[in-house]
Amino acid sequence: MIEGIPLPDREGPFEEGFWATLDRGELAHQHCTACGAWHFPARWRCSCKGQLEYRTVSGEAELWSWTLVHAPVLPAFAPFTPYVVGIAQLAEAANLRMVGPVLRTPGDPINAVRLEELRIGMPLRAAIIPIASDIAWPAWLIA
Repeated sequence: MIEGIPLPDREGPFEEGFWATLDRGELAHQHCTACGAWHFPARWRCSCKGQLEYRTVSGEAELWSWTLVHAPVLPAFAPFTPYVVGIAQLAEAANLRMVGPVLRTPGDPINAVRLEELRIGMPLRAAIIPIASDIAWPAWLIA
């Protein structure tokens, strides 16, 4: 955990299922019961007007893109710069992507992975890690 980071708002009107599964150490996203589309971030209904339900996803992904974060950053992140933030494309759908740290193991600091280790399309696996005492978020482990 990194002390003093801004935390996500868990009180959104459509995100309850997302946070509940993270609290259990799983990852879930909205899935349309009518057309089968996956959605993230959460929304109130699918563009086809179908109903959305949260479904657990595999956590398997590939690296879609990344960036190397340099200063200036928020003070809590300054000791870790530069560090890699990746965009993981989940196996369930090409449009289902999430941003998070890229790590080798769940306990690594966010600056442990170097650019030389990354390549677009490399396999990743979600690991639910604590970012505060009561909030978890997916990190992306090099598979």
